[in-house]
Amino acid sequence: LDETKTVLEQVADGGETVIFGEERLSARGYLRRFLFADDRANEPISKLSGGERARLMLAKVLKRGGNVLVLDEPTNDLDLPSLRMLEEAVVDFAGSALVVSHDRYFLDRICDQIVAFEDAGIFVQPGNYSYYIEKKKERDERNKVRSLPDVAWEKQAGRSATAKSAGPRKLSFKEQRELDGMEAAILAVETRVHELESMLNDPNFFATRAAESPRIISELEQAKGEVGKLYARWQALEAVATANEA
Repeated sequence: LDETKTVLEQVADGGETVIFGEERLSARGYLRRFLFADDRANEPISKLSGGERARLMLAKVLKRGGNVLVLDEPTNDLDLPSLRMLEEAVVDFAGSALVVSHDRYFLDRICDQIVAFEDAGIFVQPGNYSYYIEKKKERDERNKVRSLPDVAWEKQAGRSATAKSAGPRKLSFKEQRELDGMEAAILAVETRVHELESMLNDPNFFATRAAESPRIISELEQAKGEVGKLYARWQALEAVATANEA
């Protein structure tokens, strides 16, 4: 920023209009989008606060055009009005915005795709930050569930080894009924999971139904947890049934 210029001079280069995308706008009207009232538009840059400087820099960057916007920790040192303005500006930006931030609430409001650097490498997840966290929990839970068959079998084998004289335990009538209906129960919950995932993966969901996302994400988390519990129970019952057949 040129400390010798005013806000208006910095943005409009001495003119009265600016080009924003394919539009020609009044320079003062453009600055009002970034919370600069008309009297502040004539303020020397040297007298601006930190938040005002950040807003002016964003106004300059967006005015330049282009289809990619790169922001590195853009919320640092911003007051609440500036933060809301930044969110609106990024959401309204016609191109792609690559944002690096530790502000999860900011990411929730503006992002429709997360690129995460995890232990296993780079992972790309459609949706906002909260949805990425939910999906990560799901993947972690799935990895745990995948290890359950061996664990269940080892536990059952251990019981059999210490109680050979008594013979393998048989399923009760109630447990057998439960085992017989387990596939249908899992299918029902997995169908609901698929419905919720399809809803959240819709590219327009976070743009049109963002207010519903906490409830839907919570329901999805509960359904995923229920699937994991059902699989664990199924595997435990199968281990007993298989040991009884041996």
